[in-house]
Amino acid sequence: MNTQVSIANSKGFTLLELLVTVSITAILLAVGVPSYVTFIDNNRVTSQANDLIYGFNMARSEAIKRGAEVRLVSVTGSDWSGGWNLVADTNNDSDFADAADILMQWEALNGDGSLAIAATNSPTDTYVAFSSRGSLSPSNASFILTLEPGDCDAIDSRIIALQPSGRSAVSHGDCGE
Repeated sequence: MNTQVSIANSKGFTLLELLVTVSITAILLAVGVPSYVTFIDNNRVTSQANDLIYGFNMARSEAIKRGAEVRLVSVTGSDWSGGWNLVADTNNDSDFADAADILMQWEALNGDGSLAIAATNSPTDTYVAFSSRGSLSPSNASFILTLEPGDCDAIDSRIIALQPSGRSAVSHGDCGE
């Protein structure tokens, strides 16, 4: 009986091959994971900006459809980071505070980002009102919302501008603008 194992017939990795493979994998992960995290964070901020744009477009569309004022209202006052609601005076009681007045809801922002609003010629910064013609109410109002991600070093902020006509546009900006 031949008990000697042939090197040509052995299967598996040598220790050196295993160490080289693990080292290459570690280097690739060290380079790729931070880029992937930045990619995920950038997509989160873009998605949040798109949710806000969608909310404005829905409010404008509902105002035209209903022939009455419709509002996008911040859940937490001037800090829009806590979420927002699309509301209409469905029961004609001249307020927008009833639970039945809420048409759609958006949750608070994910992550540690912030959403601030600057209102021009508007009585408040806690809501954005659209008239039955689809323009902002009052007609000379305009809003600029700044969505800043938690990691402003790697990701641009998003600036959402809402014109008196009711149209909205989003652009990239530096954090702290």
